[in-house]
Amino acid sequence: MPYKIGRKTKTKGWPILKNEKGRWMVIAHSKSRLKAAASIRARHAGKHNPQW
Repeated sequence: MPYKIGRKTKTKGWPILKNEKGRWMVIAHSKSRLKAAASIRARHAGKHNPQW
């Protein structure tokens, strides 16, 4: 999967990373690790199901 959760930072929380052309780029931040994982699942499902 082209997404992963990065290390927690003091100010912004958990970064959501996306692999684009071999480089991991931060695309969003989340307050909790569970919310970050849910966001990744939603992004992945939305990519494969355009009606969702």
